[in-house]
Amino acid sequence: MTPPTRERTRAVVTPVPRDVWREVHAADPDAVVTQSPEWLDGLTTRGYTDASRLYELADGRRLVLPLVARRRAGVTVSEESWPYGWGYGGALVEGGDLTVEHARLVLDDLRGRPAVLRALTPMPLRGAVWDEAAGPAAIRVAYTSQVVDLGVGWDQLWEKGFKRQARNSVRKAERFELDVRREDGTTATGPDGRGLAVFRDLYAQSVDRWAEQRGQPLALARRLAARRDRPGQVAAAAAALGERCAVWSVLRDGEPVAVNVVLTSDNHTLGWMCAMDTTGIARETLATYLLHSLAIRDACEHGVRWFHMGESDAGSGPEHFKRYFGAVPVDYASLRFERLPLSRAEQAARRAYGAVSALRSRGRSSS
Repeated sequence: MTPPTRERTRAVVTPVPRDVWREVHAADPDAVVTQSPEWLDGLTTRGYTDASRLYELADGRRLVLPLVARRRAGVTVSEESWPYGWGYGGALVEGGDLTVEHARLVLDDLRGRPAVLRALTPMPLRGAVWDEAAGPAAIRVAYTSQVVDLGVGWDQLWEKGFKRQARNSVRKAERFELDVRREDGTTATGPDGRGLAVFRDLYAQSVDRWAEQRGQPLALARRLAARRDRPGQVAAAAAALGERCAVWSVLRDGEPVAVNVVLTSDNHTLGWMCAMDTTGIARETLATYLLHSLAIRDACEHGVRWFHMGESDAGSGPEHFKRYFGAVPVDYASLRFERLPLSRAEQAARRAYGAVSALRSRGRSSS
């Protein structure tokens, strides 16, 4: 039997020239916004450097791997596509049609890099290709994303894809006097923009709520949130992406209720970040149902094929909520190559943290 042909490339170019990166991004029908060079700009403001890699395939097409590095004292600590919390990375292929051979070429190259940690988080609908290419050497971090197929169009999706719970909730929300606004990155960052301020306020409420649910000291939760700086991350993305970043916000009587941030490319819209008030107004008004419905409808009307609602644990409340909109689970894995047992250390830390949180929660319940 003839062995399969291995994809051959010419010399790798790094970092990738921006004009070339944009050309390849535009030429890949499965490209998502988080694979764009503009997305990388948000990471470079947080201590990462551009390590993107350009390959020329055997058939003359170009492949781009979005990649950032973090270095300390001259040592390359990590090279990732992308770091946790920064969305989907993975390869862009001119003309599309990512194959297992393409993915294997990238992973073989990545595995040979000198960094302590080398990692790649693919777009979920291409996860199976990357998983097959990775082989047994990769450490897999399993995720489940919920994805809505918009191919049937808005009318059919509303009638047949949305569950009755979602349709009824949207209709009820429309009867409240809610102030709904859609801003893109060009207006959200302007003097009259409000969506970023709404996100900042509601995210701060969420941090406090999560701390209480986990039994975490409030001061610690706020320090960790300040380090992550999700509001700053959203503001940077809006400024960099412009019209490709939409910020949907809802007010009631001038009070923030809910906010959704979505990122759109030709065929994929990503529900990136959201937040809601913790006082009960969002539940009373069903504003989150309305915002998700509006964002999905907007994607349909712009000819987008897939709406990604983000990751949720199977059987969880968020997973059930997303199913109301016709989302189906898509299992995939982030792939890691480690020179030190980082994954085992992270898992041990999570177990220890979970045990402490459980003890705190039991202590509060018994007091």
